[in-house]
Order: sequence, then structure tokens, then C-alpha cells
Amino acid sequence: QDKPGVAVVLHDITELRRVEQIREDFVANVSHELRTPLTAIRGSVDALVEENISPAQQRFLDIIARNTLRMERLVSDLLRLARLDAGQERLQLVPCSTQSLFKSLACELTTNLQERHQQLQWNIDQGADVVVADPVKLHDIFRNLIENATHYSPDNSTISLRAAMKRSVDEIVLSVSDRGNGIPEPDLSRIFERFYRVEQLRSDNTRGTGLGLAIVKHLVGLHGGEVSAMNRPDGGAIFEVTFSDRNGNLKDGAIVGNS
Repeated sequence: QDKPGVAVVLHDITELRRVEQIREDFVANVSHELRTPLTAIRGSVDALVEENISPAQQRFLDIIARNTLRMERLVSDLLRLARLDAGQERLQLVPCSTQSLFKSLACELTTNLQERHQQLQWNIDQGADVVVADPVKLHDIFRNLIENATHYSPDNSTISLRAAMKRSVDEIVLSVSDRGNGIPEPDLSRIFERFYRVEQLRSDNTRGTGLGLAIVKHLVGLHGGEVSAMNRPDGGAIFEVTFSDRNGNLKDGAIVGNS
């Protein structure tokens, strides 16, 4: 009636949590079980390659090897997500040079870039030369994003990296920009979901596992940061990863996360 009050609604989600745990355990167990046969297939292919075989046989071996590698990547990504879901990955926060990060990734991905005659360039704003993060996970985040950009960018294009400082909110933003076709607006809100791939680009690119951006989102979340995607006004997409500069108040080597 006219009296003030509060209505509280409680939902028992015990069963939902149990089902979610079963799903996570299933993914982890199946992924572990797949490793053994994949290793056996890879070993057999390697042994057959050394034999004298016909061009037709070599072609079929190449197909087996290529798809085995893809399956191994998928299993590896599934296991990584299972560890992240279980809170088994910990952070070791240290000051990381953004320039060293970009240089090491450019060197590591040279083959990918050269295959498509692409270039990697970067710009580091004043004050954004250091970000406090776990160096291994920071590397994994941006390797995923840059590989994604190389896949969806045209040949002879440039992929841009940038480190910028937002002093007003104590944040450092690291971004990856490409010159591709961009991401359709209906897909922007879903691209960080597991196995989700933009339908109109699916036939042009089948090399990914559909898990890379989901892993990126989890790793950024471990740092207390945020990752977002948007389209560039003049074409292409931008992925931005935002870290709080307040992490710098933590001591070097600080361990964060579950054991």
C-alpha cells in the first residue's frame, strides 16, 4: 500500500552450480583423454613422413598432420579454460615493459606476418611504458589478439599496437587494431563466448579453435581488467585491454589467485 518496504526474492541455485561443475569436470576429463590418441597419431604421421611414399600419400599425411595439430590446439585451449574455471591459475605481478612485450611478439610472430606480407607497428604514449601484470599471461593475451588480427586482416596490411595512459582514472589501455572487414554489430557482444565465431568470416578462416578470445577474457579478468572490441571508423576492428594502474601499488612478485 502506501507503506515503504523491501521485497527480497531468494533463488536456490545449488542444482545449477552442480550442473555447471559437472560440465567443467567433463570438459577437463575428455580433454585429458584426447591427448593420448592425438599424441599417437602425431607420432605415427611423423614416422610415415620419413618413409618413401607417393605424392598422393604425402598429401593425405599432410591433411592428417594439419588436423591433428588443430585438435591438439583445441585440447590445449580446453584444458586452459578448465584451469581458469577452477581458479587454478595464479598471477605473479611484476612491472612489464610494453615495448619489450610488443617487440617479443613481433619477433615470435614473424612467420605469420611474413606469410601474408603484413606489418606490425606500435606506439607507446608517455607514462604507458610499464604495466603491472603477470608477464606470461600478458604475453598469452596479446599473442591471441595479434594472431586473431593477422587471420582476419587482408594481405599487405598493417596491424597497430598501442599503449595509452588514462591518468584521470589510473588506467593503462593496450590495444590491437587491424585493417580487416570489422565485426558485424550483432556479433560484437558475443565474440568473447566460447566457440563463437563470426558466421560471415567462418569459411574464410578455419584455423582458430574459437576459444582464443574466451581465454583472453578470462586472463584479463584475473588481472581485474576489462577487454572490449569495437569497429574502427575507417574499417577494421580494435581490441582494447584495460589494466588498473593501481596494481603498481602491489609489491614486485606479488602472488594473486587461488592455490
